[in-house]
Amino acid sequence: MKRPFLIVTLTKRRLLLMVAAFLFLAAGLAMSGEEQKQVAVVNVMAGISDDALKQRVELLAKEYDQKPIDAKNDPVWRAIPGLNGLKVDIEATIQKTKAAGGDRIQVVAEQIPPKVHLKDLGALPIYKANSQKKQIALMINVAWGTEYIPEMLATLEKHHVKATFFLDGSWTKKNPEVAKQISAAGHELGNHAYSHPDMSRMGVSDQLRQITRTNAVIEEATGIKPTLFAPPSGAYADSTVATAYKQGMYTILWSLDTVDWKKPPASTIVNRVLSRAENGSMVLMHPTEPTRDALRTIVPSLLKKGYGLVTVSELLDETRPVPSS
Repeated sequence: MKRPFLIVTLTKRRLLLMVAAFLFLAAGLAMSGEEQKQVAVVNVMAGISDDALKQRVELLAKEYDQKPIDAKNDPVWRAIPGLNGLKVDIEATIQKTKAAGGDRIQVVAEQIPPKVHLKDLGALPIYKANSQKKQIALMINVAWGTEYIPEMLATLEKHHVKATFFLDGSWTKKNPEVAKQISAAGHELGNHAYSHPDMSRMGVSDQLRQITRTNAVIEEATGIKPTLFAPPSGAYADSTVATAYKQGMYTILWSLDTVDWKKPPASTIVNRVLSRAENGSMVLMHPTEPTRDALRTIVPSLLKKGYGLVTVSELLDETRPVPSS
């Protein structure tokens, strides 16, 4: 007589377990994928003790802490921008990580400025940025044509990348709406002189006229006054750099040339960039048909390699990107 009672009892227990499991499963199915992910993340963080978290942060600090680097006048590359140092704030990092409730450490770090800044070097040309900065700037010099610009802008927009467009003054005068379109897309605008002259063969007064006239036209079209000057064909004299500097402008050259003005196959341009790209590179290109096509491969490929694609001004800035854990 006792055995049937045991069977009934076990059956009820199993039934209750089945009901509980069903309700748990139903609740899980009712949650969105993001909600389930958040629950999982919270559970992961809940399993880490404060001491263990602190140890992890302290280990990261040893890896991430960096000393500031002074700007310098390099004998080959001329002006090389400085770079801030990093000092991980251990306590703030712990608090931010716990508040975020995520499965990754939220690094909080202080930027420590160098003693020598780019502005301290005076009137020097700039070919590249600091080699410890894992970023690259795409520079697009525009002195002719408009037909390939919309598709180049579309590629950059697709990957959320900003470039620097150096505009010729006479081109801007003829195409103010295109200049406005480039600016409206969030890209940086630079000065590429007015009539694409050889600046190295011009007197100071003519150099000044080329620069100021172009600035005026770009500002009229877009409301932006450029602070960067790219001499046509990279031709300049010391007086060119000094003239631009007196206008509050840095003279910008490049460290990686696509030579796309010769209109090689797009694959050649892709290979030139991807095989030579490095930290701090400034890549020169133009709005040509092969460049339009090459850009569709270059941009995602550089991003996949871990490079940040930024404007020239961002590349020259001393701010050191804070790595993520």
